[in-house]
Amino acid sequence: MLTIDKKRLTYKDINRLPEGSYEIIDGEIKQMAPSGFEHGRYEGFLFSFLWDKLKEKGFVSVGEVGILISKEPLRIRGADVVYVSRKKTEKEPEGILEIPPDLIIEIVSPSNTITEMEEKIEDYFSIGVPKIILVDPHTKKVFIYQNGSKEIKVFRFDEEVEFTEGLKGKITDIIKS
Repeated sequence: MLTIDKKRLTYKDINRLPEGSYEIIDGEIKQMAPSGFEHGRYEGFLFSFLWDKLKEKGFVSVGEVGILISKEPLRIRGADVVYVSRKKTEKEPEGILEIPPDLIIEIVSPSNTITEMEEKIEDYFSIGVPKIILVDPHTKKVFIYQNGSKEIKVFRFDEEVEFTEGLKGKITDIIKS
C-alpha cells in the first residue's frame, strides 16, 4: 500500500493506492463522504438485479468501483454500480478498471451537487462509457444519459427503464421498498 507523502499521484501508483473512499482528480485525492444506509440499499438491490440478469453475459461490481479516466494527470472516478460485458473482456476485471464499462449506475446522495455529477458523467463519456443511469432516491426519478446524445431521458421510479439492450425494469420493483 502507498503512503501518501507526496502531493500528486501518478499512474505508477495505481496498484498501491490506499484503502478508503475517495477519487483521484488530477493526481490529488478527493475524499468522499460516506454513503448513507439508503444509498447502500439502492446499490445492493441494483447490483442484485443486474447480477441476476447479466452474470452469464458479463461482470457486475458495486461500491465505488475505481475507473481510470486518464493516466496523466491521474484521474480515477468511483462508480456505485458497473457492468462490463464479456464482449469487452472474457476475464473478470481486477483492481482499477482500465476499460470503459458498458453501464454505470450512480445513486445520487444528498451531498452530491449537480456540478459534481455533470463532471463525473463527462469523465465517463470521455473514456467511451455508452450509458450512465443516475438514480435519485430523493426525487424518485431516474435520469438516463446516452453517450453522443444531448437528450437526457427522465423516468419515475414506477416507469420501466432500459438498463442494457433487452433488460428493463422498474426501480420500484427492483428496490422492493
